[in-house]
Amino acid sequence: MTELLQNMPKADSAAFLEDARREAKTIQIPQTAWCKAHGFKSEKEYKAVMARKGGLMYHTHFCFPSREAMVRDMTRLEGQLAESGVVLDRFGVSLDPSMALPATMRQDAAAHNGLYLNTPDAWVELASFSFSQPHLGDNMIGSPASFESCCSALRAGVTTMGNISQFFGWDYPEFPDTEARTRSAVMAMAVMGEHRADGTLVHSNLDDGYGDKCGDMGQLIGMALIEKYIAEDLLGAKVAHSFGDMFHSPYKRLVFLAALKQIHGDEAFGSMVFTNKLGRAKGQIGLNDAHLCTCLLFDMAGQVYYQTGHAVTVMADCGLDDQVTNEEIVRKLALARELEAYVPEVLHAIDFCAVDQEAADLVARGTQLKDNMLDYLNNFIDVKDPYIMMLAIKTAGVKNLVEELSDTMNCRGVMLTDYQLYSH
Repeated sequence: MTELLQNMPKADSAAFLEDARREAKTIQIPQTAWCKAHGFKSEKEYKAVMARKGGLMYHTHFCFPSREAMVRDMTRLEGQLAESGVVLDRFGVSLDPSMALPATMRQDAAAHNGLYLNTPDAWVELASFSFSQPHLGDNMIGSPASFESCCSALRAGVTTMGNISQFFGWDYPEFPDTEARTRSAVMAMAVMGEHRADGTLVHSNLDDGYGDKCGDMGQLIGMALIEKYIAEDLLGAKVAHSFGDMFHSPYKRLVFLAALKQIHGDEAFGSMVFTNKLGRAKGQIGLNDAHLCTCLLFDMAGQVYYQTGHAVTVMADCGLDDQVTNEEIVRKLALARELEAYVPEVLHAIDFCAVDQEAADLVARGTQLKDNMLDYLNNFIDVKDPYIMMLAIKTAGVKNLVEELSDTMNCRGVMLTDYQLYSH
């Protein structure tokens, strides 16, 4: 690790960051159809209103195989939601994997198995549904196409996008140029920073980037703090931290949410809390309501109490799949609505003082890891340069840094993650 860092390239990021900020000034972010219909300037503004009153917001993820399928299913879904009296505040989509690559490397005529947005109109179409706000996660910020995709999304009105943890956790064999990928990711976050006043949020699903690299939750908070340092302190953007995929324990979900609240304070704006994917039934998928309802109930309680602006997620029994029907999503939302009545009594049953103390221990452990990482990296690089910071962490490897620099003498804040509970 030391040898790798000693051979880091010398780079002056000022020039390309200036290019990014210059491009940002040409972008006028329109309201999405949802923002217009609901009277909000941005999704962040809506999140702030809902968080202040302890309101609940709902999210789901769609794996549309094509734009045509998206328009067809979303058009039907609007009527189905209205008929059932349930609300889907926001939705995520799976982009075609080729969208992670620069446009010059894509093939428009090739077969695609996810949304392929190759024109301005295609991006705008994603933001054309007045009943739900779009979210973009995978293969966006953090990918080789970070900068161009970020600018395209903003021009369509999409203001919450990520997933920066994937920069550290994912690789793209078709694009081995890590320096160019880092440059694109940093430029994208600089653009988001220029538009912070317009409600932009840089999403990060911490489970995605670090689930197999951080053995305890304090380490996970440490990486959240590193992301916050790079994106917010160095680039002026606002991070929306997400988690939940790999959290089986309802108690750990609450503790981690409380820890995120502590590190972000009143500026906490979460994207969504994901439903646990660990241990879900594969043979009898109808049993997965048990997993979903457990997550929903405690995630709802967490939102009412901590008011972090995260949407809670409903997920179909089969998980993320292009065969999921509108009817199943509507049923899951109706199930969530029924659970809302239990939230006040669940709040009475939770010892939030104990949760907050455990969260404080996580934050202390995470802060120590962050400080140790910055001190160590400062021996090799300028830790105030966001480009070289991201490149150094990617080069050294998160797992190597975490294992080498975590405090092994102090056991406070060592709450193991649930990742190893099940095979992957």
